[in-house]
Amino acid sequence: MIDAINKIFTQEQISQAKQLYEGLTDKQRFWLSGYMAGLNQSGGLLDGALQESSASIIGSNGASEVAVANKLSIIYGTHTGNSKLIAEQFAVLAEAKGIDVSLTSMPEYKNRKLKEEKNLLVIVSTHGEGDPPASAEDFYNYIFGKKAPKINQLNHAVIALGDSSYINFCQTGRDIFNQLKSLGSNEVHELIELDIDFKEQLDEVLPALANKFAGSSSTATNPLVRTTNNELNSDEWIEVEVLDKVLLNGRGSSKKTYHIELDIEDTGLSYLPGDALEIRADNDDKLILSILNQLNIPEDETIEADGDTKKIKEALKTGYEITTITVPVLKKYAEFAHNDQLSAILENKSKLADFLYGLDFLDLVTHFPVSLEAKDLPAILRKLPARVYSISSSYDYNPDEVHVTVGAVKYQLNNRDHFGVCSSFLSDRINIGDHVSVRVKKNEGFRLPSDDTNLIMVGPGTGIAPFRAFLQQRENNQASGKNWLFFGDQHFQTDFLYQAEMLQYRKKGLLSNIDVAFSRDQEEKIYVQHRLKEKGELVYKWLEDGACFYVCGDMKNMAKDVKAELLNIIQQYGNKTKEEANAYLKKLFTEKRFQEDVY
Repeated sequence: MIDAINKIFTQEQISQAKQLYEGLTDKQRFWLSGYMAGLNQSGGLLDGALQESSASIIGSNGASEVAVANKLSIIYGTHTGNSKLIAEQFAVLAEAKGIDVSLTSMPEYKNRKLKEEKNLLVIVSTHGEGDPPASAEDFYNYIFGKKAPKINQLNHAVIALGDSSYINFCQTGRDIFNQLKSLGSNEVHELIELDIDFKEQLDEVLPALANKFAGSSSTATNPLVRTTNNELNSDEWIEVEVLDKVLLNGRGSSKKTYHIELDIEDTGLSYLPGDALEIRADNDDKLILSILNQLNIPEDETIEADGDTKKIKEALKTGYEITTITVPVLKKYAEFAHNDQLSAILENKSKLADFLYGLDFLDLVTHFPVSLEAKDLPAILRKLPARVYSISSSYDYNPDEVHVTVGAVKYQLNNRDHFGVCSSFLSDRINIGDHVSVRVKKNEGFRLPSDDTNLIMVGPGTGIAPFRAFLQQRENNQASGKNWLFFGDQHFQTDFLYQAEMLQYRKKGLLSNIDVAFSRDQEEKIYVQHRLKEKGELVYKWLEDGACFYVCGDMKNMAKDVKAELLNIIQQYGNKTKEEANAYLKKLFTEKRFQEDVY
């Protein structure tokens, strides 16, 4: 790369460009990258363009496009940071079209401004089973509340992020889109729904939406510029070697939890505590062959997939989701099945959720047989997304490695074993010396505070992963803040993950407090929220003294129970009403002193 640059530019030009780039803000860098892309599309530099201040640019078709949206407010509600990164990327395109953009996170947005807005873009993810992320709750409640204004003057669009493996896919975005319409706003664009593999869609979706707000009739789109500063577009997959793989559970445990160490030396990969690692997995050959046998499709039959000719077995192994059935997949399959029972399930949302729970594609083709050809499968199935694991190491502590903590997923359904695609790939089919394909997924919503701030960390099971990274980072930084860990699992003897490390941290004083809950070691089940309750007075004192509170792990039950108990603690020891306790917790969230990484 450096040799190529030296052949194109003089050293003086390189020095000038570097000096300019380092002096720019993030927003200026984003804008400049989009601006240069526009110049490249028009075939060269435009005389005096940098000095012009107009509401038009030259589009890819060479025609002048005059912006009708002179001002645009973009607000985003995010959990891991994707909505924010998309918002920043869209701002580049809008500003390059002469639109004056205001970019605000939902917690910082003044809801009363809504009645004055002319143009609004909402970018929001969906949390769990259709709930708004914590950062979007205020805006969501406001537009559905009694104080919501009539907004006939408003033009709006909504980009909704979600995961189609959940029944209520993109539900928060759908709710906001429809509610804005019901309040009188005019839709600039139909609702845009992005699944977890949305990055491929952005090159088409964002420029088209920018054209809508700019009043352009052009359907041409400009490719988005991939800048090193834009974490959303760090799409490069890196092959890394497995250095170590250790089973963390003791003999006799019903669980298999692995600590996996990956070699990232000389890869250029780096990360921060709180970030996650995306890992590409292959589907299991046995499951693939069972599906093909059920469908009477030869494993060596070829199909066209992603512009290449592949054998159907290989296409299913690396390219398509077969261990999880999403609603869109079920709908496509039902078009082939013509089965009344399947159609009835699709029409009943409560039955649909129960039906899809744990189901894989072999279940579907076995219980609702259809006549399919190999070429039909790519049209039905979802692309195989990477799986995401919280990173359990600190880059500063050990810059040559990245660690993950993986709980193997295995369960019985329809009289046979089912396995998680990536957890079984890593636990059963990947060994030391093998290579896996990875990339870092930033998580701006789960970050360490200053070194002198106290931490309360609640992470049962594999939820301990990011807190191992936190502790390594704080040891590396010689942080003065105290650290308190709540950990839980089934049995003390077999399931105390990273026990030796945690006890050593307590001995050294890095862990000021550690409270554990092993649910199956006594008749009455004890969980981390029970330990929180026992230490409620001290927990509240730590919060009053400025501590940050972190939760990682199961979203469906644990995270809700922990949050409920925390509210009880605030109410009891803060002598507050329920409303005051909620306001206290909301303030913690706004100040980034309450953070969740739940799944």
